Amino acid sequence: MDLASQFAELAPWIYQFRIDGADYGGAISAVGDKRVERFFDFAPRIGTILELGSLEGAHSFILAQHPGVERIVAVEGRESNLRKARFVQELLQIRNVDFVQANLEETDPAAFGKFDAVFCCGLLYHLPTPWTLLEQLSDVAPALFIWTHYAAEAEARDIGNGLRGKIHHEGGENEPLSGMSPTATWLTLDSLLSVLKASGYAKAEVIHDDPTHANSPAASIGAKTIA
Repeated sequence: MDLASQFAELAPWIYQFRIDGADYGGAISAVGDKRVERFFDFAPRIGTILELGSLEGAHSFILAQHPGVERIVAVEGRESNLRKARFVQELLQIRNVDFVQANLEETDPAAFGKFDAVFCCGLLYHLPTPWTLLEQLSDVAPALFIWTHYAAEAEARDIGNGLRGKIHHEGGENEPLSGMSPTATWLTLDSLLSVLKASGYAKAEVIHDDPTHANSPAASIGAKTIA
């Protein structure tokens, strides 16, 4: 079976992968993604990374090839996404990524060990209680990078514990870009920073804010346990 047919057997794909000069998979390329660039600007000298919500591995492989990165544990909830990631991994022969299946609504990330940094891109806004995950991460790594959608203040309401946000309906179990639960909570940017500071991060800052993002306001946030 040729390579195009092998990719077709695993369809649908979200991300595009270049193999031996040809493109396969989905329509979105992670090459040149500014979020990866911002991550390494924020945490430039790191050897180990815990990636949360790795989908098909597009960012995993770019992170893994960055100078100095020795090992990545990439966590994903859906077996179908992991099959794609491992298939591409064999084609690219990238050996310093370990793909692990886990539902991060139920799994303490400390189970995966200690790391230099956490890369959490496109996951937080799929969780029903995102603060639960954030409260656990300061014990896992001293540096945390997040890219997430957030609730604009104008559409937010009080959701308890001094936090503001909104409820977002997810796409369901068969939607590869959805969370594992029917709904998620999108916090406001101020509430996100508040949770991070209450979770053991001495410094939490907005690295890049995109309030006019096509799919809803989005931001890159960096947090460190040492100021």
